Amino acid sequence: MARGDAVYQEAGCYRFGPGDGRPYLVGSKCRRCGYAAFPARAVCPACLDRESMEEASLGSRGTVDTFSVLRASAPGFEAPYVVAYVRMPGGERVFSLITGCEPSEGALAIGTEVELVIEKIREDEQGNEVRGYKFRPAGAGEREAGPP
Repeated sequence: MARGDAVYQEAGCYRFGPGDGRPYLVGSKCRRCGYAAFPARAVCPACLDRESMEEASLGSRGTVDTFSVLRASAPGFEAPYVVAYVRMPGGERVFSLITGCEPSEGALAIGTEVELVIEKIREDEQGNEVRGYKFRPAGAGEREAGPP
């Protein structure tokens, strides 16, 4: 891989729509009990059935359940930044970075509608851009299409 290439983190957790190229999350849903999981699971965490999980689209929009502004950074990240649990339309909760707003307590609210984007998360040790899923407040900018 050449320096400056894009690396897609957790690429199995999202896909790009065939028509419009817009990203959507992929999880799994249990055919037996209906439990939906993200990321996808081989065994249902609710009923423990080993044969009933199937791939499921979770969509590309949700609402903020809760969020926090982190002022101490993990390695490879610059503080401050926002993380949140996003409630998807089917009820699944997704932990995600939030982009498209200032990293301050007043910039986001519980219940805010957010949309999925695939953006730079950080750079790896070789200087490659590591891209992955994030959410941003709906309408905060043009949606990102497929990979560049």
